[in-house]
Amino acid sequence: TILGIIRDELPDARIIYKFGNHEDRFDAYIMANAKELYGLKSIHLDELAELGLKELKIEVVRDKRIIRIGHLNVIHGHEYPGGMSAPVNPARGLYLKAKKSALEGHFHQSSEHTETAINDDVVTDWSIGCLCGLHPLYMPLNKWNHGFAEIMEEDGFFIVRNRKIIGGRLL
Repeated sequence: TILGIIRDELPDARIIYKFGNHEDRFDAYIMANAKELYGLKSIHLDELAELGLKELKIEVVRDKRIIRIGHLNVIHGHEYPGGMSAPVNPARGLYLKAKKSALEGHFHQSSEHTETAINDDVVTDWSIGCLCGLHPLYMPLNKWNHGFAEIMEEDGFFIVRNRKIIGGRLL
């Protein structure tokens, strides 16, 4: 799987899988159509053997909370009520909502936006690519790309490498 490739490339890295709106739909479907099964541990998406998250030592964040890595805020992107529409540059759309350095993946598209505040604070926001199929039946034409973020943090500061996967190669 793509998660296995990432783990192979980054064997000692802390990898976090943050649930988004698609994973939320899975739980909602089970609740609407088989609520008697919802309490079973193995019915939840992160427990499915197909993903292999436990075996790959990948942490799962199921809720909509913000993950903070130093001064960097990490969200999926669907947490904002009303969403962020579909901006030309998703990272700029995130900047307009967050006004702080943040990273999101909701738009399945790699982008970056930086602005300097009046007090010389530099704020950068990133949107990252996805690890799903690029042309699903519900949206066959889109601007998506495969990717993930690599974040290094030290003393509250962070470096973001917005990694792309093109043609099965990690760039």
